[in-house]
Amino acid sequence: MIPRTGVAFLPVSLSFFLRVVPRPIRRLIRRVPGAATLVRRLTATPKGPPSAPGSLRPVVYLPTWERWGSMRQRPQYLVDALARAGHPAYFVDRSVRRSQVVDGVTVVPSLRHVPGAHPILYVHFAPLRDLMGRFTAPVVIYDILDDLSIYDEGEVGLPGRHRVRTHHRPLIEEAAAVIASSAALVERHRGERPDLLLVENGVDVERFSTPRPRPSDLPSGQPVIGYHGAIARWFDFALLESVAAANPGWEFVLVGPVLAEVAAEAARVGQADNVHFLGERTSDDVIGYVQAFDVGVVWFVVNHLTEAVSPLKLFEYLAADTPAVSTPLPAAAVPTVRVADTATAISSAIREALDTADEEAPERRAAAADADWSRRVAPLVAHLDEAALRTVPE
Repeated sequence: MIPRTGVAFLPVSLSFFLRVVPRPIRRLIRRVPGAATLVRRLTATPKGPPSAPGSLRPVVYLPTWERWGSMRQRPQYLVDALARAGHPAYFVDRSVRRSQVVDGVTVVPSLRHVPGAHPILYVHFAPLRDLMGRFTAPVVIYDILDDLSIYDEGEVGLPGRHRVRTHHRPLIEEAAAVIASSAALVERHRGERPDLLLVENGVDVERFSTPRPRPSDLPSGQPVIGYHGAIARWFDFALLESVAAANPGWEFVLVGPVLAEVAAEAARVGQADNVHFLGERTSDDVIGYVQAFDVGVVWFVVNHLTEAVSPLKLFEYLAADTPAVSTPLPAAAVPTVRVADTATAISSAIREALDTADEEAPERRAAAADADWSRRVAPLVAHLDEAALRTVPE
């Protein structure tokens, strides 16, 4: 738990913030209208409604590059899961102009709209640790989303006090709960925090299983082999290119932002007649695409960084009743998900998935149900209950 006093505040500025986040995320931030207002919103004083003694603590997501309505990721889903568990929940999203309630979560433009006393602060970007001093008696949940090396490139030249690893060490020791998204991350950080909790990625089964209209820009007449999510340096373009060339009768569709660092490579691969980069869609719209895919594929290279990844999209494929294929990531060991590591093997896996789609449907749905966020968040809720940290002190 971070005390209110004795915390050194960062000289937060937009230039600092853009330097320390990963390069792919920097480009996403710069695309958001009004990014220059981030400084004011980061330094606001929480003045939201007080919480009654004995009530469930409000959950507050401190502002980062994440937005509520675009490409919803683990932070949004975890905040939503805690809201469904009964907590008032606030998500600070600097791209919104006024507070609004979406799916039971209050999305606000700055810290001044969130409760300042006795909150649960959900944090996954360690340098924001210094903002915790703006709150009275917070309960801090520190979420280790990825291998910390994802930040290294953006921190070149920064003084130590501005680096993720500098804040990671005290934060992992002081937080009331530390969670990680994969077994690999738990293994890497267990020595720093013996009670570190595994809270795997999951899926909102109801959202992804409720039928949506087929998007009009999808190819028709041939099997659609789909992917959704950011297209960045961890994407295996060579593998996609080889599989597409070997299977001209399939249409390969990719839904998500193409980050600048790989734009040239994506443009080259996209010249194939059966490869289609459709760009980013909203979190709501993307569901229709996932449901329309005949097979969903995770085209990730396998390295030290991605070995710690638990792709949300795998579970979203399953919840949408879409057969799934993945490169051999440790987190892909999920019922009905076929794993392969070469173009020939991936092609065979996709073909098998197409052929067995109907008969494997019950097993897919069962795997998705096991991964529902209500189940994923249960270890965290139990931990907070055992420590008597879920409610505002009497």
